[in-house]
Parts: sequence; C-alpha cells; structure tokens
Amino acid sequence: MSTAQQRLDSVRAQIDEVLQKGQRMRKGDRELQRAELASLRMLESEYIKQSARESAASSGRSRVTRLYHGGKGIR
Repeated sequence: MSTAQQRLDSVRAQIDEVLQKGQRMRKGDRELQRAELASLRMLESEYIKQSARESAASSGRSRVTRLYHGGKGIR
C-alpha cells in the first residue's frame, strides 16, 4: 500500500470519528478537540490526488514519448 493511500485511510478514519463522536468532547475540567472537519476534507482530497498519481506511476504504462529523426515534429 502506498504512503498516500495509508494517509488517506487515516484521514478517512479521523473523519468518521469526528462524524460519530463529534468535534469536541468534555469530561469534567478536561476537553478534547479533534481536527476540524473542513481541514480533514481538504487533506482527503489532496491524498486522493496523490494516491491516483502514485497508482498511475506504478501501473507500468510508459509515459516516454520517443521522437525519431525524420519523424513528425523534428526537422
């Protein structure tokens, strides 16, 4: 599993936790505040893009364009 995919899974787990348990939790004089949902959504979209780039790079498709002398585009 790629690094971006691992991070994406982690961010999605944090999003689920915020949605299920809420943004803030208070017990007595202690308070826990989780990451902002909007920030997590921005990270999620960034990691989706990174994961797609990593999977495209490792798919084995050659992205090299070869131009030969006498061919199109070279004079």
